[in-house]
Amino acid sequence: MKPVGLQLYTLRKPFRDDPLGCLSKIKETGYDSVEFAAPLNADFKSFGEHMKKIGLDCPSAHVGLSDMAANPDAVLAMARTLGCRFIVMPFVMPDQRDWKKVIATLTAFARRATDEGYRVAYHHHDFEFEGARGARPFDLLVGETDPALVHFELDLYWLKKGGEDPKAVIENLKGRVKLIHLKDYVADGSMTDVGSGTLDFPALIEAAKASGAEYFFVEHDFPPEPYWPSVTSSLQYLRGLR
Repeated sequence: MKPVGLQLYTLRKPFRDDPLGCLSKIKETGYDSVEFAAPLNADFKSFGEHMKKIGLDCPSAHVGLSDMAANPDAVLAMARTLGCRFIVMPFVMPDQRDWKKVIATLTAFARRATDEGYRVAYHHHDFEFEGARGARPFDLLVGETDPALVHFELDLYWLKKGGEDPKAVIENLKGRVKLIHLKDYVADGSMTDVGSGTLDFPALIEAAKASGAEYFFVEHDFPPEPYWPSVTSSLQYLRGLR
């Protein structure tokens, strides 16, 4: 499988200690791209220049709800500097989960970002699947956002953890699925490296591509130290797929 990206949250500790060295090692490991997850006061200029120098793409970046609402200029400047095509809302804090307000904020930001040449997506976890079908947060996000403005970054582990059939969700959101997080699910509900758990990645990746997914990112929320064997193992598995 190619290309394959890496969500930088996976290597947040190595990146914190040596950001440029971490980016170089990601490229040396064999990844084609990264998805950024860094505060808006980070040195994106040096990151962007370094990635251009080493040939590491950055199709997307994660940006929180508060920054989308209060700092849209800084968010868009970051996206321009890194060369992003997508800006993704990654997580909604418990005290922010007034979903009508979330949708309004996401839509307002997406309208402006779209006008400036970017696309916006929402990344879910498992809590969006709690409640009665039709009224769950995920259902509201799908049903009450404009498909032309708000896309989705589906996370295969969190779909499974939330009690969903990942392949069915991918197929039901055909045309709105633009990014995929690849992480594996163990029978006990824990997270593991891609290819080490129970998910059928060949079928899921094929379904995602058929539904319009453009970018795939390996992620592991809690990779064991020293971290690099985890991201290497996932990449090796994915490279072995047709």
